[in-house]
Order: sequence, then structure tokens, then C-alpha cells
Amino acid sequence: MTQAREPIAIVGAGAVFPGAGSAAELWRNVLAGFDAITDVPPGRWDPALYYDPDAYGRAPESDRFYCRRGGFVDALATFDPAKFGIMPASVRGMEPDQLLALRTAGEAIADAGGDERLPDRARIGVVIGRGGYITPGAARFDQRVRTSHQLAGVLAELVPELERDRVEAIRRAFCERLGPDGPDASIGLVPSFAASRIANRFDLRGPAYTLDAACASSLLAVEHAVRALRGGEADAMLAGAVHHTHHATLWSAFTQLRALSPSETIRPFDRAADGTLLAEGTGVVLLKRLSDAERAGDRIHAVIVGVGSSSDGRAASIMSPLVDGQVLALERAWRDAGLDPAAPGALGLVEAHGTATPAGDEVELATLRRVFGADGPPVGLGTVKSMIGHAMPAAGMAGLVKAAFALRDGVLPPTLHVDDPHPALDGGRLRPVREAAEWERPRGAPRRAVVNAFGFGGANAHVVLEEPPSTGVRRARRLRTPDTPGAGEGVLRLAARTARELADALAVPDEKLLAQVSADAPDLPCRLAIVGPTPRRLDLARAVVQRGTAWRGRSDVWFAPRPLLAGGGRLAFLFPGFEPAFDPRVDDVAEHFGLPAFAPAGRADLLGHAADVIGVGRLLAAALAELGVEPDVAAGHSLGEWTAMIVTGLYDPDAAEAFMRALDIDALDVPDVVYAALGCGADRAQEAAGGRPGVVVSHDNCPHQSVVCGPADDVREIVGRLASEGVLGRELPFRSGFHTPMAEAYLEHARRSFEVLEIREPRVPLWSATTVAPFPRAPEEVRDLVVRHLLEPVRFSELIEELYGTAHVRAFVQVGPGSLTGFVGDRLGGREHLAMAVNVPKRDGMAQLRRVVAALWAEGYGASPPAPEPAGGMLLDLGTPLVRLDGAVPPIRLAPRPGVPSLPADDPVLAELEALLNDAATGAQTVLEALGSGGAPPAAEPAGGVPPVAAELVISRVFSLEAMPYLRDHCVIPQPAGWPDMSDRFPVVPLATLLEVMAGTARELLPDMVVTGFENVRAVRWLVAAPPATADIRAGLVEGDGGPRKVKVVIPGHADGTVLLGTGYPVPPSPDRTPLTGEGPPVVTADRLYDERWMFHGPLFQGIAEITALAEDGVRAVLTSLPTPGALLDSAAQLCGHWIQVYGEDNQTVFPVGIERLSLYGPLPPTGERLDTTIWNQTLTGTTMRCSAEILRADGTVWGRVDGWTTHRFYTDEAIWRMKFTPELSGTGEPQEGGWCLARRRWDGTATRDLMMRQYMCAVERAEYEALPSFAQGPWLLGRIAAKDAVRDHLWRNGHGPLFPAELTIRDGPAGRPIVTGPFDEPLAVSIGCDAELGVALVRPAGEPAGIGLAVLGEAADARVRAAKHAVLQAMPAGLDRAELVVTADEPERLLIAANGTVTTVRTREVEGHAVAWTAASGGTDMEESRA
Repeated sequence: MTQAREPIAIVGAGAVFPGAGSAAELWRNVLAGFDAITDVPPGRWDPALYYDPDAYGRAPESDRFYCRRGGFVDALATFDPAKFGIMPASVRGMEPDQLLALRTAGEAIADAGGDERLPDRARIGVVIGRGGYITPGAARFDQRVRTSHQLAGVLAELVPELERDRVEAIRRAFCERLGPDGPDASIGLVPSFAASRIANRFDLRGPAYTLDAACASSLLAVEHAVRALRGGEADAMLAGAVHHTHHATLWSAFTQLRALSPSETIRPFDRAADGTLLAEGTGVVLLKRLSDAERAGDRIHAVIVGVGSSSDGRAASIMSPLVDGQVLALERAWRDAGLDPAAPGALGLVEAHGTATPAGDEVELATLRRVFGADGPPVGLGTVKSMIGHAMPAAGMAGLVKAAFALRDGVLPPTLHVDDPHPALDGGRLRPVREAAEWERPRGAPRRAVVNAFGFGGANAHVVLEEPPSTGVRRARRLRTPDTPGAGEGVLRLAARTARELADALAVPDEKLLAQVSADAPDLPCRLAIVGPTPRRLDLARAVVQRGTAWRGRSDVWFAPRPLLAGGGRLAFLFPGFEPAFDPRVDDVAEHFGLPAFAPAGRADLLGHAADVIGVGRLLAAALAELGVEPDVAAGHSLGEWTAMIVTGLYDPDAAEAFMRALDIDALDVPDVVYAALGCGADRAQEAAGGRPGVVVSHDNCPHQSVVCGPADDVREIVGRLASEGVLGRELPFRSGFHTPMAEAYLEHARRSFEVLEIREPRVPLWSATTVAPFPRAPEEVRDLVVRHLLEPVRFSELIEELYGTAHVRAFVQVGPGSLTGFVGDRLGGREHLAMAVNVPKRDGMAQLRRVVAALWAEGYGASPPAPEPAGGMLLDLGTPLVRLDGAVPPIRLAPRPGVPSLPADDPVLAELEALLNDAATGAQTVLEALGSGGAPPAAEPAGGVPPVAAELVISRVFSLEAMPYLRDHCVIPQPAGWPDMSDRFPVVPLATLLEVMAGTARELLPDMVVTGFENVRAVRWLVAAPPATADIRAGLVEGDGGPRKVKVVIPGHADGTVLLGTGYPVPPSPDRTPLTGEGPPVVTADRLYDERWMFHGPLFQGIAEITALAEDGVRAVLTSLPTPGALLDSAAQLCGHWIQVYGEDNQTVFPVGIERLSLYGPLPPTGERLDTTIWNQTLTGTTMRCSAEILRADGTVWGRVDGWTTHRFYTDEAIWRMKFTPELSGTGEPQEGGWCLARRRWDGTATRDLMMRQYMCAVERAEYEALPSFAQGPWLLGRIAAKDAVRDHLWRNGHGPLFPAELTIRDGPAGRPIVTGPFDEPLAVSIGCDAELGVALVRPAGEPAGIGLAVLGEAADARVRAAKHAVLQAMPAGLDRAELVVTADEPERLLIAANGTVTTVRTREVEGHAVAWTAASGGTDMEESRA
């Protein structure tokens, strides 16, 4: 296969189209024949204004549409800003199609296994098709910038007596109805940002651009991506298209063209077809070269083998499709594929453009007939437009996903509304597919499909697809439990949606459960299997399910709350090789399935042992196939790799004889060597072998077992020496010399044996323990590998790691007797996996098979793939309705003016203006009435000072994790799992917990009273629990005037407030029914609130059970009462914080600083009680937010009310916001070209600065920071932030994984040079520059010159030179005398500076009033070093 024709694999897909929020849902809808066409939602354009069904019979009118049906995604157009590090408040001002493109790109990456499986991001590109239509964001931007002033101008013209301020107020009210006004709105006008935003968020640094080829845009984007992959520009490409325009102008254009269906039904290729229906959608696929995808073990949907495009050139009209132009695109694509389109069996399905316009369908059918001919086997014809409408530039993506999934699943998908096929289909090969049908594979060829996309103006594109290779797809499977008459053990299988439901199913008498043995279980995700159920095993199962964590096989019980294989995990067959003990129990297996009985070779030598191993492996693999168990991947250990070659079909079954001939050693001079198994890893074994020339490590089995081979005396000496060190070892009964250079004697014999064997494509991916990679495809390379297998060591431990990580294997089934499952468990440790042997010495063959099948069923083998989670997040506004002021300004009332003529009653402009003003008048009156019936003004503050204190006490209290262990779940700063220093996590005592401390202290004074509330609570500084803090808490009784008793409590330096106490709780008031404004669904669920780090709280403080509504002025939720001190009120505070997270445009980080009053009407509700809670946002300023709250008991009574819950807003911009969610991946520093990083001052006070410091610094660095004078802390911190983010970026780009800032420690080394340490091996050189506004840092591999300088422009004329000289001094080796620095060349962005006989290149840049200078990287084009 030449590079120009290299096949391209589709490894991931994401989509949102009418009726489908994902690519999987689109495919399900297609198979179900779901018609997603609906009436236009009123928010898109107003049918009452534009729709006129009689307009079709008149001359075209630009504002009268005869059709109102189409495909819409309004309810599916959601976007989760947290997932992409975007502030929620920014979303409303962004162009929706850019966000939906970003979302679907993320879904395509997730479908391909997640971003951790992506190749080098510098070699991943993005191509997105996008039309130049008026999109929702652009429309609103135009209304704000132009239409609002047009409105104001018309008003001023028509009503000249209106004051200018009044006109401006109307204009502003008009603009406010358009949503937020911010810089993101103008960004939507840049079409390329649809691709650029994807590249930015996923850090993709290949080509990224958009293109517009009208309705051919999708497939042209795919063609560009294919060319980039084949040409070596990229190793992966995201290709797709986006279209979310239902603007009235687009409907007007299609109405005037008479392209829409007057019958409002889309009937592609039907005689009654009378036009198309407009739709929308977004689709993105992730593409890789097929060879790369197979090497990585990717799941492959389909393979692109040919792409082609063309233009119609000169046609009768630019709007008229041309057969010759379309044919040219098809022929180019088939030529690209190297295939004959008219050959029998070359094609099975056409996913046509099929717009249902009479002219378009007729031309397309003529094109297809000319290219594919009229004679030959039938070819299925269809188009997804019959179900979703015409999605314009994105239409081809819907067709591509449909065709790819059809190939993957071997199904011919249906098309709707082809009741009377087009006459052009008579007598031809093309047959409309009206019902889903199995797609038979043609003899001698793979299934193939094609996709058409033809655009206005004569843009044509065509893609040829093939089914995935046999190595890439799992077909639908059905497990069959082996029932053995008289075996006396059945299998109980139970399944439910959740562990709780499964526990309920088990909560019945044993007899009822035992009656279900051997019965089928539903296809649900949470699964339990019990072999030979007994009352004791049922009790164990109940306990296991109640606990909720996976249980794999002990006492013959398997429980999987999240099955490993249902969510994309794969099954591997592992074939054992030579084993010291070989006692297969397979006679009953052969008898049960009617398979040839296993006949031992009857020889005790190598040849006999090998024949027996291969024979048993083949028998057990055949038995598993009878039970419906087929692997996704196969591999072998030693000789087992040969068994795997035969079982997977790489070699014919007769190849076993050739293998035996290769092992016939009678005539060979085989060296006299022995093997020994050692209880240590390969590294220690190699070390023990030392310099002994004849001893090698032949098997790296797992971290705690390896095998050495060599002369007997040497090997025995190694075993003895290691035994004295506590390492077990034993000699093995083999003498072959396999997997060592000593096997050279076999080579010629083996080559001759294997050269005559035919090599076929394996049925499933076959991996080699020699190369720790999939088998090559070329026959000669396979033969070479078989020979290498004899000479090179078995790298089984590495193989398991690769299968787990790269091939995503989660279940390992050992097909034969042996110890491979132990090797797997030792390598994977505590990572989730299943490892089972099909045959074990202690149990009959059928009994063990029964257990294997039970375990695989429990882990989801054969289960339907789980439905993708609905895309959560914020609902995007796709509408562009006419603006109504709805009473936002008072009505205009005009006094009659004599001599002014009456306005024409039939003037449509004035009629619309009159209606607009009437609406405004009505709305204004409603507002005035509401204001007139408002509540009473707040009560005045009582006069006088604080009453005198009557009694006092002082209590000393330690605040620590030992005294308050629950604070481990109230840590503000995330760190890696298992991080040893809790102080780096910043565990703070929440204000709600301090209230409990205050209450307990107050009751020391009044022990017989209950706490009924608090007032005037202030929090002035965090109280940190690590390291421990001690406070002398003061409490004083305040004289009252007959109301509740009051105790003033002060926690010095941290908080104070007044505790209210009484002899009992007051009678609760009636619940507050004040409504919230504009209630809508939540942006995230309660679970995601914690899982995705919207909130930092651990389980003991996770009291938000459900968010029921989010509104412009508050939030409704359900809280769960927790036993943790203060957790219930803290959960209410979390809701306040979440509101600002969603509705705040900046400064969304908040911490409580005070409470005006808290009233309690009962004791803490029992643990687990659910309490309906409402938060009202009372006031919001740039620095504070003030809320009130009401918490209701389960019986509807009020438990507590909070007034004036006040929080301080900390400075938060987009970088800080993104770092909140993914600190291990994100930073506030800005990596720059050239290897340096820029850090800007991102705080507005010391509190915000200290919080930023804790985000970045570990304990030793915090101590250094706190020892600095206040004025020096800011610059020091900026330099450290720049340095840490520079190092993290450098390591990331060189293959290091995620890294939290605190994992790096920067300290000053010799001569003040910074030294960075952390979990990496590469020595690095770092240089830092900083002042009060900026920090800069440069990182280079150790040994390269690393220097960076920073100087303020304007302070002196030579700021740039000073910065450059400082950079050179920083880069000079420590200990050298200060050199004289001479500038030898001065260019706009480059200086050459000589020092100590060396000339160093320094690059420069101006940034925010500063000159930044840094030494150039060695080896770069701008590096010059020479002797002066």
C-alpha cells in the first residue's frame, strides 16, 4: 500500500443532530427509523409572523414562508463549560456553534478512548466545515451594534419630541434583551474559531482551520484531513462540520428558491418528492492512519479508502447541479481507493446526498447510475436526511457517521418516506433500504459504503469506506452458559440498573432466588453471578452488593457494579507455553461439545510437550467459541504464541505439524543449558547473572518472577546466591534454549518449516511478547518475527502492561493450564481487571468453564454498550427571535399635535412600532403595580451600644486534623492521591463548623439552654488545621431585654459572633414562597458538582443531594443532613457559591465572611434526611455577594433561615477558573514560543495572592514566602509561578503526564540559581525574572544556557539591553567571574552579546511595558556561539 493510498481509520465520533445528542444516539435513531422532523420552535423565528402556507401559490415573498417544519436540536444543544475550563458566565456571549463543535470534538476523542490515547498533540490537526450563514451569536451581535441604533434613529425621526436620553434608554433596553455584551460576542464573527477553539482547548498544534464548500463542507474537511494524514503532516486529525443556523434570512432564501417542501415532508428518491427540509447539527470524527490505529489497539468504526472532490465548472446556472461534475468527484475517489466502482461486490451501500428536491435527486441518481452501472448485485440506497432534514454544511457528517456505523455493525440502515421509488431507479442496481437488514459480506471482498455531499455552486465530494479490518470490531455476542446434566451446580444471574436495585432484588427469601437459577437475566449494567448458589453464598452476595465494590470470584461469587467489558474494556485470550506441571482436565469438555478428544502425544520430550500444549489450547478455544466467547485480542507466552497464531487464523490448523518439525531436535546440536525460575524481577535477575557470558534472562514474566537460562553450574550458583538473599528459585525441567541466543541451532530448520506456510489475516488482533506490539501485517515480517521469537526473551510483563494501557484489555482469560493469571495479577496489582484460567487442576473442565462464563457475563461480556450519558451543562440559546422590550422602559405617550396628519393605518412599519410601544406600556404598568404592592421597609437598627457583659469564660481549643479528622474532607487545594503533607491541601475550618464551636462554647455558660440562632457573625481570617492551631476562645454573657439569651463568642484573629439561646426552639414560621426569577435546569448535577471539582469538598461535607433549579436570583436544591459538624449549613453555603460560579462573569471564587442572622427552629435533622432548600441572591457587588436561605424539613416545616450570608469574591479570571478544575493540567502561567513562560499578576489583594500562593507552593516554599517582607512576596510568587508552569509545560511536551504545582519544589542553589526538583528524571536548568507585575521563567535541559531577564520599558533607554545582559549573566556557569558584556549585534528581536569569549544569541520581546530577553535554545536556527 503506497502512502498516497494509505487507509485512514475512523476511531472516534461525536455528534449532535435532530433527535440525537450523540453519535451513538444518532445511529440508534437511524436503526429505529425515528423521524426527528418537528415544527420550528418559536425561539428560532416566529411562525405567527412569517408562516403562510398559501405563500407557495404566490410569487416569492422574502418574509412569507410556506414551510415551517425542519430538524432542530434546541433541547440537545447543551455545553458543559467546566469540562473545557470555560467560565459559565462567558458561555452566554459565545457563538453556540463554536461551543457545540468543541463539545462534539471532545466526544469524538472520548469515543476513541480519551485524550490519554491521543498521539503527540503537536501532530494533531483540526479541519471544520462551516458555512457563512448568519449564526445566532452573529445575529445578536449585529442587532446590538447596528439594529439598536437603527431603532433609535427611526424613533427619533418619527417622534422628534422624544428626549435623547429617553431614546437612548429604549436602545439600551433593546440591547439588554440580547444577552450579555462582552468580547466573546465579536469572536463569533471569526469563522476559523470553530476549529481554533478546539485546538486551543485540547492543545492541538497541527493545522487547524475551517473551510466552506456549502453542503459539501463536511466531506471536504474529511478529504483535507485524509491528505494531511497521508502526507505526514499529522498523526491524527479531527474532521467535521457545524451548522446551527435557522435564521429567518436562510429560510427566506430557501423559500424564494422554492427548495423547501410545500407538503412539509422530506421524501428523498420518491416520486412525490417536492423539496427539502432545513435542519442543523454538528459532527466530528477522529481519524488516524489505519496502521497507527491498529498498532495502538484502537477500536475502529470504519476505514476511509478513497476521497475525491470536484467542481461543476461552467453549468447552466451556478445553482444547477451537473452530472458531469458529480461523476468527476466519484471517479476521483474510487481512483484514490484503487478500486473499480462497477465491479461486482465493490459496493453495498450508498449514503446519498438525497435532498428530496426533484432536480437534485434526478441528477444524483443519474450520477450513481453512470458510475456504478445498472447491472450487477443490488446496492442499498439511503440518506439520513429522510430522518433529520438537510443539515447543510454538517449534512455530510451525519451521513458519514451513519455509513461508518453501518459498516461496523454489518447492518443496512433504513431510509424513510420512500413509498413510491423514483422512476430513475427502475431497472437499476440501486435499491432503497426501507427496513434495517443484515448486510451480507460479498464473497472475497469487504463490505463497502460511499457517502455523497454536493453543495450549492457545484462543490462535490465523495468518500469511499470499508468495514473495519477483522482486527478491530466486536460483533454482537450472546453468551451460552454450559449446562452439564447431573453437574449439580447451576448459575444464578441477576442484573439491575444500580447496586441499590440489585440489593433490593436479593432482599427476598433464598427459595425465591434459588428458583431463578439458570434463568436469563435482563441486559442491565449492574450484575451478579453465583455458581452453585447456596444460602451461605447468597448471604455473601447480599453483603458484597451492599458494600457496592466489585467482587471477583471468591466463594464463586462475581459482582460488577460497573462491568469492565460493558464500557469498552476488551477481552484477551492468553495462551500458556511450557509449564512445569501440565495436567489438563479437558476430557469432559471435548465430550460435552462433541469436539475431537485430546490425545496426548505420548512423548515426554520437548516435541511431545509442545504438541500437547498446542492441542489443549486449540480444544479450549473451540469450546469457548461454542459458548459464544471470542476474544478481542490474543497473545501467548513462549510456545503459547504459536498456539495463538493458529487459533486466530494467522496460520492454518495444519501449521501445528510445521511447528513440531521446527522443534524436532534429533538432528540438531542443541546446547546443554538449563532454566531457573527466580522470585524477582528481570532487573534483579540480570544483575544476579552479572558478567557470566552464557547466562541470560529469557523470560520477564512479572515484577516478582523472571527466568534465567544458561550453563547448569552458572544457573545453579545464581539460584543458590539469591536464595541466601531471601529470593526463592528453582530449576525448570526444560533444556531447549528457547528465547536466548543459544536457540541459534533451530533457526535454519525453523525457517524452512515456516516458509512453506500460508499466512492469513488473523481474525482478532494478535500481539507478540517478543516485540510487545501487534503482529505485523506483511507475511515476510511475520516469518521474521516467528524466528525472532526463538532467539529473543519473552517480555510478558511488559506485554500485559501494553495490553492493559494501549489495547484497553480489562479481562484476561488463560486458555489452558498454567500460571499466567498470577503473572497478570502481579503486574497490574490493584488496577481493575479480571484474570481467570479456563482450565485448572482442582476442578473438572466443564465446571471451570462454567465459572469463566459466569465471570465474563458479570463483567458485561455480550452486554449492550451503555447508553452515553446525556450531555450535561448549560442550554445554549440558538434562537434569534424579534426583540420585545416587555415593559423594560415606560411607555411613550404622545400628546395630540394639531395639524399633524394621521398615520396610515396600513403602514406595516408603523403598525409594528405601535405594537412594540403597546407592549412596552403594558409591561411598564405591570412593573409599577408590582412595586406598589411591595413589602414593608426593613426595621431600623436599635439605638444604643452593646449591653454590658454579665459573665465570661475562656476555653483553649486545638484545631487540628487529629482533633477534627473530618476536616480532611474540607481541603481547599487538590493534590495528587496519597500526597503526604496535609498542609499542602490547605484544610480549613468552615464558617459553619465555627458556628458549632461558638455554640458549644456558649452552652458552657448556659448548659440548660438550646442554641436558637446566631447574629452578627464575622469571619476575618482562615482558621487552618494543618499545621495545628490553638485559640483561646472567649465567651461573654450579654445582658438582654427579655428576648433570647445572648453570648458573645470571639475566636481571636479568626471569627466572632453572638450566639442566641433559649429554653426551647421557637415555633417555625410559614415557609417563604417568594419565587425565583427565570428558573431553569441546573448546569451540573449534584454528583458532578463534587466529582468535577466545582466544589472542593470531600464526602463528609458533600451535602448537596440534588440541584432542582437554577435561576437569575437564586437556586433550589435538596440537601442531605450529615453528621459532620456544620456540614448542613456548609452545604447551603456551597449553593451560594455555585450560583456565583454560574452567573458571575468574573471573580467566581467566594468564601464566607459573615452572617447577619441565622434562626434555628429545631435540632439538627437525623442523618440522611433530605431537606428542600432555597437560596435567594440579595445583593451582588464587585467584591461581595449577600444571600438569604431557607431550609425545610422533610415534613415541610422550616428548620432554619439565614439572612445576610455574605461572601467575599476573590479575583478569578479564565486561567484561574480553568486551574480550579484541572490544576494538574492547567496553570495561570502562559507558555511562550522559545521555551519560556509568562506569569501576570492575577490578584487584587493579599488574600487572593495568598490563595494563589497556596495553589502553587508546597510547605517548604510557603515558609520561604512567609519569611519575605510583604512588598517582596508578590514578585517572588510571580517568578515561582512562571518557573513551575514553564517546567510543567516542558515536561508535558516531552511526554510527562499530569503534574500538580506542589509536586515541583524550587529552591535557590549556588549563586542564587534556582534548582527545581520533582517526579521527573531529566535534569533541568531554570532561570527566573520578576517584578511587581510580571514573572518570567525559562527552562532548558541541563547543560544548555538558560537565562532570562526582565526590565521595565521607559525607566531607561536601554531596558531591552539590560534585560538581555541579565539573561546572559543568568546563563553563565556559576562560579565564573563577572564578565564584561558587549553587544555585538542589535536587531529588532535579537541581540548578540559577547562575554568571556563566547557570543550568545538573546531573543527579546516587549510585553505590557516590559522588555523580556532570553537566551536562545541550542540547535535552533537563531543560535550562534563563536569564539570572539
